[in-house]
Amino acid sequence: MSLERPRLRRLESFPVNQSSGEVVFALRDPEGFGNSVVLPHAAALLASLMDGSRTLGELASAFEARTRESVDLADIEQLVHDLDDRMLLDTPRYRARWKQELEFFLNSKTRPAMHAGKAYPADPQALRAELTTLFATGNGPGTPGDPPAEGNATAGLVGILSPHIDLHRGGPTFAWSYKRLVEESDAELFVIFGTAHTPMSNLFCVTRKDFETPLGTVETDRQLAARLTANLTATPGGAELNLAADELVHRYEHSLEFQAVFLQFLLGGRRPFKILPVLVGSFHQFMRDGTKPIDSPAVRAFVAAMRKTIEAYGRRACYISSGDLAHIGQRFGDRSLLNAARLERLAADDRALLEATCQPSANAMFEHVAKENDANRVCGVSPTYTMLEVARPKRGELLKYDQAVELDGTACVSFASAAFYDN
Repeated sequence: MSLERPRLRRLESFPVNQSSGEVVFALRDPEGFGNSVVLPHAAALLASLMDGSRTLGELASAFEARTRESVDLADIEQLVHDLDDRMLLDTPRYRARWKQELEFFLNSKTRPAMHAGKAYPADPQALRAELTTLFATGNGPGTPGDPPAEGNATAGLVGILSPHIDLHRGGPTFAWSYKRLVEESDAELFVIFGTAHTPMSNLFCVTRKDFETPLGTVETDRQLAARLTANLTATPGGAELNLAADELVHRYEHSLEFQAVFLQFLLGGRRPFKILPVLVGSFHQFMRDGTKPIDSPAVRAFVAAMRKTIEAYGRRACYISSGDLAHIGQRFGDRSLLNAARLERLAADDRALLEATCQPSANAMFEHVAKENDANRVCGVSPTYTMLEVARPKRGELLKYDQAVELDGTACVSFASAAFYDN
């Protein structure tokens, strides 16, 4: 697609209220190839008209028909070139970069720290300082104690729920779950279930790549991943699942990356450990069908294969669910700005959801979200459900709940940390 008939790529778009009262719109690339941009309303409208069918002159006519205002062709041309420079248009230039970066990723044995320098510091010293502060801050749990000696973990910790919101907003809540993990688990393997924010063709995807972090590389247990695949193939209903088919989704997904950073910070150099990184797709299809996820042959087969794989592993394992809670406000499609009453209602609903999660009951948690057709857009349902079905803990404990609210009232993301035990 040439710049003569520009086509905007599939991007996230959401309004941002300025202090002046002006509403502008942000464009963000969920795949991480392009650079985000904030546009005035008129420019955002022009960008929305770029579907590949209109010339620059036709864009000007379409804009005038909608607004009854004229726009100079030179301004449209400048906007097109700005968007192209940011890799936000579907052009041969973008496709060449897409091909180059994906080939590099697929051929690499490691997954780069894609969000370093964005969601958290890329400099190791700065990152260590920030992570240390998250534990010591007034909202944090305090500095973690020493890990238990090998074989001496007696608390019965089998898993944690951790957020995956960026560290700037949710850092102390991460710290609450990881303090428990450090002090109460002597696991050599951490199975991480993370939300896949990009659609996948399969419900589950396991990468065999190690995870790079600014603090060192976190090793993935490739042999265990191979055993899981073999066990899944041998499980009724499992042959239809291809755990490697959505490998590219791992490239920019942050839900697993953030957990790898915390594990490396807290355990790297203190004791050997490996991870098994699993992305979990949306369970909305089960909400639409009015069924439980575990009644699905694919989910049931994956859970059975994972349990069989870990039981045969023979060493200590711990599970991590990387999942946030609600996403409400204009940024996520709601009409109204958020106010105190709306946030209080959200907190009450979230706590009811967390109570079901900590019963612990995967089905009760799922049904709480499904009964309102996921009106609050809870993005951690699928990884937490999977963790609870695989780990089957006997009790859960809520450690911390919080909300990240935009000052302009356009968005709120809620999140929590919890610990789960087999005793």
